Amino acid sequence: MPYTLQGDGDRIEQRLYAPLIQPDFPSYEIFWDRFVTPLTNRPVDVQLKTDADLATIGKGDHELCLAQLHYSVLRHLGRAFALRQDPHYSLDHLVFSLSAIVGAQDVAFELLQRFKNPASYGAWLGKGTGGVDGGREAQSHWKAGDGYPLQDIRDYRNHLVHGRTPPGFGNQYPKIGQETSYFDWRKVTAPPAPPAADFALATDIHDTAFSQTVTYFEGKWASELLPNI
Repeated sequence: MPYTLQGDGDRIEQRLYAPLIQPDFPSYEIFWDRFVTPLTNRPVDVQLKTDADLATIGKGDHELCLAQLHYSVLRHLGRAFALRQDPHYSLDHLVFSLSAIVGAQDVAFELLQRFKNPASYGAWLGKGTGGVDGGREAQSHWKAGDGYPLQDIRDYRNHLVHGRTPPGFGNQYPKIGQETSYFDWRKVTAPPAPPAADFALATDIHDTAFSQTVTYFEGKWASELLPNI
């Protein structure tokens, strides 16, 4: 590769390279090198080129949009990764880390759909207007077309953020997929004790969601993005 994240990425990409990108999401670097770096002023600086400079290489708003989405996926993952490093990780951390993980999913879905259908979505539209679809529609179209991937994680996060606090004990809470069985807190707080197999540490819930999400990203980057650049 003419550029590497370790030597030429920004500080966040460099920080996340060894613990996350290299072992679990190597396609991030490959796409970055092949697709993103030509849109930047490297080796002078990491900023994106002007419209005039992009035009000289046959690139424009669509490619800029994809590059920004690509980086945004990593920023969301980085937030979740940083929260997980807290030795006192608790339910409060889980609320925010799952929100970051689902944010990464949203952005990844939009990126994948925009890449697949470059002429279908306005580059600078978050939501469709005037008969032109935007990012929100791109996300929805990808999810529907791919059978609503990672939906159990998304549902769990929605219950955490928009619903009642889950019952728990010893920093253990209902596992992903079990949360709706314990909307009635008394199933935990009153005898008999609930099945231990239905519960996991907050850290383990995070790790499951994070791992499944990154595995999905790596698979889709390798199958949907890399062969077409």
